Amino acid sequence: MSWREGIQQLPPEQRVLIEGGSLSQRFSSRPLVQSHPAIIGGFYALLVSSALLLPYGYENGWSQDTFRDWAFICLLIVLLSAITGHFSLIVSNFTRRPPISLKRYLIYPLPFLGLIILTVVLVTEIEESFSENLNGFIRNIGWMLLLTPGPIYVHLSWAPRWRILCRLEEGLDPFDGEMPNPVGNDIEDIGEDKDMQSAIENIDDVPLQLSKHGEE
Repeated sequence: MSWREGIQQLPPEQRVLIEGGSLSQRFSSRPLVQSHPAIIGGFYALLVSSALLLPYGYENGWSQDTFRDWAFICLLIVLLSAITGHFSLIVSNFTRRPPISLKRYLIYPLPFLGLIILTVVLVTEIEESFSENLNGFIRNIGWMLLLTPGPIYVHLSWAPRWRILCRLEEGLDPFDGEMPNPVGNDIEDIGEDKDMQSAIENIDDVPLQLSKHGEE
């Protein structure tokens, strides 16, 4: 992937912005054709739909009709997420904004919370103790927590980053729009790494200085 050669010529803060976190780096390790925002959105939807198979089958019974209904729901979620990912790329191409680094501790737990809520609703009889409006509200909250983190990540982080990687691949200026502000947390990590490296080098120099004094 030729964009890796072009990224070495950029300042550290821009390299950190383009490479992103561990999740983005894992997606960017694949060819750009395979990591299109629509594909990433559909992949996320496939994962959450697969997680719903057990509670959905438990509620409706393990029959042929259950698998058919689940497959229809799975395809619908994947299609909507893929369309959302492609729309995010269109918006990114239009606005030319830099990617935004999301807080992992806020985004990552949301799908699990949504899955827990939907599993409790589908598997247990807790709905019998609530009103119909409250049951509908709880289900909607569960679906929202389960489905929205993926499209949010694609829209705010991956779609703008994928656009930049494509420009690097084509040999164009990656930041043709608004120049990104330094990523505070990432820049601090880079500074801390440099300080740590210099401290280790100073420690390694101590035995050499002591040996010189001993020889004198």
